[in-house]
This record gives sequence, C-alpha cells and structure tokens, in this order.
Amino acid sequence: AAPGRPMPIDYSKFDHIDDSDDEAPPKKPSVTEAKAPSAGVAAEAPAAAGAGAEPRQLPAEHKRDLSDAPKLELPEGPWTKYFADQMTAPQRMQTLVHLWNSAEQEERVEFLRHLIDIIGNPAISNKIKGGQEVLKDLDASFYDGVTYPEHWVEHFQEALKIDDKKVVFEKLFKCLDHSERGLVLGTLS
Repeated sequence: AAPGRPMPIDYSKFDHIDDSDDEAPPKKPSVTEAKAPSAGVAAEAPAAAGAGAEPRQLPAEHKRDLSDAPKLELPEGPWTKYFADQMTAPQRMQTLVHLWNSAEQEERVEFLRHLIDIIGNPAISNKIKGGQEVLKDLDASFYDGVTYPEHWVEHFQEALKIDDKKVVFEKLFKCLDHSERGLVLGTLS
C-alpha cells in the first residue's frame, strides 16, 4: 500500500461459507424455543464441573432480572446506556453471545466484516481467523445462569434487517471496556 493510504483488507477468507463439508446448518430456534433446557445440556453440565464438584455459585448481580431493559430501538435509545451502566460484564458477554447465536451464518460474515472495519487496525484484524470455525455458535455454557435481556435477542432475531443488526453489534461493541473487547476479539482469533 502507498504511504498515507489505508491497507486493503482481504475479506476473501470469509467468502466461502458454503464450501463446508458439513451438512446444511439447522434452522435457528426462536428465542422462546431456545429457553427450554435440553436433556443433552443438562447431562453435560455435571460432567463439565468434574466428578463431585459443587456447582459454581454466581453472584446475585449477574442473575438480576433484566426484563426492565429498554427496548432495542435504532438508531439511538437508552438501551446502550443500560447495556453499559446497568449490566455486569458477564451479562454483557452473555447478551453478545445470544445475539451472535441468533444470527444466520451469512449475517455473521457481515458482522465480522463490520467489526474489522470498526477496529481499523490490521495488526488486530489480521488475527481474526476465517472460515467455518469462526462462524459457528458460541458456547453460552460458560455464562450459564447469567441473565440477559431476552426481549433484545427476540427483537434482534425477528425484527431487524442485517444493516440494523450490524449497527446493534457496533454500538454494543463500542460500549465495552478494553478487557471486554479483548474477550470478544479473543473468541474470534
């Protein structure tokens, strides 16, 4: 690249989302379907904790009811302030995980491209891996028991178009502190 000109970003590593050997991804369940615990998840939880281990106790602040969260309205609204000021770090991460998991794979490609544009730092964005692995559902079990504004995820999944979804992710990402942004980027690299 010429001096003073931004280095071009190679999006091609995200372009081949249909060339997987895997079967077609199953249809995403609605938020209400996703709330119902499955037997497989319940059976895995004790094994993950280790034999005879006590279940991890969450501080009450991470389990606080978030049904009072304002509506997810664009372009601006009190929801970003609520996200930044009224939610704990685990609640913010849990919210991002559920928003990501509610999106289709093609939308996730767009989210990654937009994130790379937001970051604007090739040293960081070049560490983001491409391909099918980065586009899969994130494991929400790490935040098991942590609350999140479920009505946000439902609205995000059912009512927003891709450009609005990118705006939601951008606004939420920009609300995160440095260490939380590091967690998000670490998940992608």
